[in-house]
Amino acid sequence: MVWNIQFQVAALVLSLVVAAMCFNQKRLNFASELAFIRLLVGTLISISLDITSIVVINYRDRLPEFVVQFFCELYLLSIVLVACLSAWFAVAEISYKIKPIWRNLTVIPFIIETVVLILFKTGIHVNPEDGTVYTEGITVFITYVFCAFHIITTLIMVIWEKSVIRKRRRIAVYAWLVCWLAAGILQFFANELLLVSFVMSLAIVYMYCRLENPEYHLDFVENVFNKKGFHMLMEENIRFHRHKPLISISINNLNAINEIFGNKTVSAVITSVCAFLQDIPNTLIFRLEDNLLTIALESDKELDRVVDLVFKRMSFPWEIDQTQVQIETGISYLVDICDFESVDELEEVVHYFAYESGKTNDTPLLIDDEALEKRTRTLEIQHALEWAISNDAVEMYYQPIYNIREGKFSSMEALVRIKDENGKLIMPGDFIEYAEKNGMILTLGEMVFRKVCEFVRQSKIEDYGIEYIEVNLSVVQCMQDDLAKNFKNIMAEYGIPPHRINLEITETAAINTRYTLERNMDDLIAYGTSFSLDDYGSGYSNLTYMVGMPLKIIKIDRSITIAYDSSEKARVATEYTVDMVHRLGMEIVVEGIETEEQYLNFKKLGVEYIQGYYFSKPLPKERVLNYVREWL
Repeated sequence: MVWNIQFQVAALVLSLVVAAMCFNQKRLNFASELAFIRLLVGTLISISLDITSIVVINYRDRLPEFVVQFFCELYLLSIVLVACLSAWFAVAEISYKIKPIWRNLTVIPFIIETVVLILFKTGIHVNPEDGTVYTEGITVFITYVFCAFHIITTLIMVIWEKSVIRKRRRIAVYAWLVCWLAAGILQFFANELLLVSFVMSLAIVYMYCRLENPEYHLDFVENVFNKKGFHMLMEENIRFHRHKPLISISINNLNAINEIFGNKTVSAVITSVCAFLQDIPNTLIFRLEDNLLTIALESDKELDRVVDLVFKRMSFPWEIDQTQVQIETGISYLVDICDFESVDELEEVVHYFAYESGKTNDTPLLIDDEALEKRTRTLEIQHALEWAISNDAVEMYYQPIYNIREGKFSSMEALVRIKDENGKLIMPGDFIEYAEKNGMILTLGEMVFRKVCEFVRQSKIEDYGIEYIEVNLSVVQCMQDDLAKNFKNIMAEYGIPPHRINLEITETAAINTRYTLERNMDDLIAYGTSFSLDDYGSGYSNLTYMVGMPLKIIKIDRSITIAYDSSEKARVATEYTVDMVHRLGMEIVVEGIETEEQYLNFKKLGVEYIQGYYFSKPLPKERVLNYVREWL
């Protein structure tokens, strides 16, 4: 009696080790993973039957013949089953595309094998020299044929659909099929080696390490799924048209928490939030970024309840080491991921609205058709801005500012416009924010300043009674240490007298970049340029900046102009503001004047300048000087 089961025992141990690791980890249960689990179970069954068949063959003299035949043929059938499961695993990613004929090609051989095993008896060969035993005969031959058939059809399917199968997976499948084929040929010509089970186990180990290790999809720190897991599952859901909702939570004040409490508290906060989310039934939690978590739900039936649950919990502080830590979150959610054509588009949308929801955290943001249309428009504007800067499609408009004392226009404000590829004009309110966020505002700001300097030089604005042009500075520009140096160089390049330029800053810039800005202001004022504070009254209206900064003009925001007509409090506050500004030795421009009544009201207050549609809307450079000339 010879127990030639060394390879089978080794194969069983290897497969059990893989099974222990696989079933002990969190899984996403996408198609490929489920196909692998079925293959793993099938392989364990086949190896067990291989060992069992050898045992019953060795005890064939003591057992009924039908028992020996049953286990030998059941083992042969399991080999074909594993080959069938292997084929399905190889193409699991594209099973949604496979036509019924391919499905039948994998199932029919299994049925035929069953019939053959019923009709024909499996032979048992005993080597007279060393006593080794193995099966033989027509049933074994048919088993080899069908295994080869599965290898070939699998190879054809993978090559046929290679454009939609990931390269990493294709290479792994090719290597795996070659090993199967080599082992089959070797086994066919040397039956006594009994390599099939061992090759099965090696294939399982290889595929697990190469493709199916659940650890690849996990964030080990928080025990949630990572970005790669999100990408793979959502890609499959979209491909298979599985309608799933998503909820995203963006934690927006982690930097502030880190500065106050330290990195340990930041980690504890994220851990606490993840633990809370994982307690929500029938959900999968993904960590896409350090501060961005996403919840995938099974269906939209529980969507509203889960959104409300998460929103309410995020509004309360988290207790970390006996300290109450309040987090600021933005919550956005969408009803159906299948509204998107690809997982890349879905991921872009999730990140975009995670940022948008963080702007106002007072209510969850629904990503509906209206929100998506708005995003599309924003992306179009972003593209238009990039195109305009690259193709010099930036245009300047100028709005004349009326000098009440002199009864004519004495200055103008430069206002930037851009054109898209179709020649459509886009207003600054649509693109300035994006330009500031991505750093393009510096390039755009320099282009604007150069165009204004060119306009001043070519037009000889002093001949039209225009003393200076007002140019807006963004917050980002005010943060640059070399702002004064660059602007002086540009004015010198165009031969522009510095007193022809008045630079407008905002209260936001004054607050956020005060010290850098003041250095630049002192430098430019010494050079001959003046400064205005724009949009006064639209923000905090902090008197500290008005008093402490070297400003020539205060520009009262349009919101104050409108409120002056409708609110007694606004009227009193405006009158005191005008008096205060004059007593501080500065002049006033009132913005947003659209009616004669508004004009007369502010004229009575003694302001110096009026800007608004009552006198003129912004005009292109070709028209503005002709319009100004009419008032001379």
